[in-house]
Amino acid sequence: MAKRYAKKHLLWFIPAVVLLLIAAALVGVRLLGWHWQGPGWRQGPVLASLWQERDGCRPVQAHGVRVKSAWPLVVEVDTLGIGDCPVPDSEEPFEGLPWLPPFEATVWALQLYSYPPVTVRARQREGQWHASAEFRDSHAQADYNANNGIWQLNGEIQGGHLNTALTGTLTVHSDGVWNPGQDNHGKVALRGVGLGAVDGGPRGNLSADGEWRGARWRLRAAVDEPVALSQGWVLQPSKDIHARGEAGLVEQAQARINATGPQGSAELTLTSNAARLGNGQGALRLSEGLNGQVKFGWSESRLTVAPFDLSLPETVRVRLREPVTVPLASEGDTQVPLTLSYQQITLASTESRVHWRPNDVQWRGALTVQGHWQGYRVSGGWRGDISPVGVNGEPVTLRLRDADLDINARVPVDTLRAPDWPLTAHLNGHYRQWPFSATASAARLGDGWGGALRGNGGTPPAFSQGGKSTFNADWRWQQRLSLLAGARLSIAEAVQANRLLRPLTLTARSPLTLSADGVRGDLVFEAAGLVAARWVLPPVSGGAQFRGDTFLASLRVPEWGSTLSLKGRGLGGGPLQGTFNGDTPLLPAISRGLDLTTRSGQVGLGGDWRWNKTLSASARLRVSDARLEFGGIPADHLDADLDLTWDGEKARVRSRQPITLGSVDVGTPITAIQMGLDTDLETWRFDHIGAQLLGGELRAPRLVWPSPDWQPVVLTGIDLAKLAALQSEQAVTLAGRVGGYLPLRLGRRSLAVREGRLANESELNLAILDSSGVQAMAASNQAVALALDSLNPLRIDTFQAKLNMSDDGWLDAAVTIKGINPQQNRLPVVFNYTHKENVLELLRSLRIGDTITDQVMAR
Repeated sequence: MAKRYAKKHLLWFIPAVVLLLIAAALVGVRLLGWHWQGPGWRQGPVLASLWQERDGCRPVQAHGVRVKSAWPLVVEVDTLGIGDCPVPDSEEPFEGLPWLPPFEATVWALQLYSYPPVTVRARQREGQWHASAEFRDSHAQADYNANNGIWQLNGEIQGGHLNTALTGTLTVHSDGVWNPGQDNHGKVALRGVGLGAVDGGPRGNLSADGEWRGARWRLRAAVDEPVALSQGWVLQPSKDIHARGEAGLVEQAQARINATGPQGSAELTLTSNAARLGNGQGALRLSEGLNGQVKFGWSESRLTVAPFDLSLPETVRVRLREPVTVPLASEGDTQVPLTLSYQQITLASTESRVHWRPNDVQWRGALTVQGHWQGYRVSGGWRGDISPVGVNGEPVTLRLRDADLDINARVPVDTLRAPDWPLTAHLNGHYRQWPFSATASAARLGDGWGGALRGNGGTPPAFSQGGKSTFNADWRWQQRLSLLAGARLSIAEAVQANRLLRPLTLTARSPLTLSADGVRGDLVFEAAGLVAARWVLPPVSGGAQFRGDTFLASLRVPEWGSTLSLKGRGLGGGPLQGTFNGDTPLLPAISRGLDLTTRSGQVGLGGDWRWNKTLSASARLRVSDARLEFGGIPADHLDADLDLTWDGEKARVRSRQPITLGSVDVGTPITAIQMGLDTDLETWRFDHIGAQLLGGELRAPRLVWPSPDWQPVVLTGIDLAKLAALQSEQAVTLAGRVGGYLPLRLGRRSLAVREGRLANESELNLAILDSSGVQAMAASNQAVALALDSLNPLRIDTFQAKLNMSDDGWLDAAVTIKGINPQQNRLPVVFNYTHKENVLELLRSLRIGDTITDQVMAR
């Protein structure tokens, strides 16, 4: 076993070591374990540095050692550090102060562990010892007469010099007689004024008095006002504490201590058995948010703790499964069958024992962990021992798994040694079919911890090859966790289906710190882009800035001039929410490989988003002066102002004002198009539809696609001259205007007309041209020649057409024409005509190509 460096050696350490060093330096022999640098002479012997080293740890190190006088010996030391290092068990026990020649020693800065540096002065003349220490407003002095053993100690210490979380002042007065090997006695009085927590809360006074003679002792302590402790807890005034006993035996004790805090209340009571000396019982009771009690009793030199079950904050539960008997002695051991539960995870100790002796304590046993955490099954264990020197035993194993994820962690403990406690954890596992491995190292660094994270991921299942990832980061922990600048996640080039994903990296430009209000730090993102069979995404760059609860992220495609920014808040807790904005020109490269080709224009997007288990968003999309081409059909001057919403399951798009389109050329121009829109991307609802075509207008109050209903479309002012111009070989000339209505049924991939009606809106004129087709028809049949002659020319006062078209595109038309032939003595003419034709074939006979026709009718 090992123990910490004993503070009681400090009184005689300085002059003794200096004398040894002088002697060793004169003969040129280095003492075992002692090292020095820079020996010299400046009005006396000097050493630049002096230290002792044991197993890589320095329990003592001094700088600037100067001997100012040989008799009496006068020594000065600039700095003297006492490290927290173990000392071998073979060190002889302290049996009294050794004989030393007269000396004076001054240490300008004594650094004892992590306490503030103290200036210490000590002197000795013929067994009369005197020492003093001071640091700012704290000071203490001690005197000891080795001839008669009388000593005294007085001091005043500021609370913050003992613990930075404490405020107030402590004074101590103590005196007595100490002679090694004899019956010694003494008394001490401790007073605290204005004690409390530095971060606020009530402050009170404390008093404590004690005395001893030989092995017998007594103690009294009291608090007269509430005293703030750490973490919001407050110690409440209660009955004075009284105790007396002999060595480790508590003969009598009376106490009641109450404390309240944010999590609840705690009360500790101690009561002696008046009938039996050295017997008593006590209890620790938790309430008001905490729950449970710990009952214990003592009999002569043994303390027995009964099984308990305590409920603590954050669903933590602590149980002692069996009674535990603890010897009230400076050395002993006991079993500790504890179980700790957090939510659905249980940590249990088995074969667990604690052994202690002066300045040393050791635990030996095994730990098992079982349970569930956030849907994952957790299991693991460890067997070994823990002491102030280090940890020994088997590697710690831990497994975390569910249907998709399986992680195994292995942590060797043989490297866990004071003072740095280094360790390395090895992880491996898989997520579905994606394998990964990682190592995480840690060690104490100053007042905190630090280490490195290294990870590798295999090819994800969605990729046919490539896509391996690496993660490298150095981390620090000093009150909070930070990934240092330079932390990087890289994903190699990968192939997914027929797409090539170029490499991407995510790098920390500044430390990423988990703070109390969220995350702080900056990230940069670089991606080389994506290549598909008919489409290319150029390189993408961006970054993110985290400022506690809020963050700002941005992405850019420089080659396209496209940008996207995202603002949010909620990293410190609560749902994530914020705003986003995007903007891009409609370049042809953006639509490369799509059915729709973008020629020019601008698109802007902005809105709000929210994440609370699912994503919801609302946005405004604006399209300005867009030029598009769809299957060879050009569309110009598109303007749209749309509201977009997504509730986590469904999308909705609505126009804020009518969508307008300057023109669409499907063989004949359709211009001045406008309509309202409301869709969930499954059903499309259009309203206030209007357009100009063939010199007339098309109007519809409402159209739904797809829909089983018959929906009317009104045509007015259709110029027959423009309609006749669509003939590939013009056979007739027409003049005048017609109108009517067409009940439409819009299927997902079909269009049907039922009982459509067209009629003339003015007098119509018909003339048959002397084309080759007409000549051939007239020559083939005398009756046809007479009919053509009666119709040429024709002034029409009545035109009626009935139209029906099935889903497969076949049109049935029944036409009635009534008029006169002005060149044949106003011959009255009545012409009835029926026609059946597939509209798809009719459109193909126009200037529109077959591919365009199929796409138009399919949509």
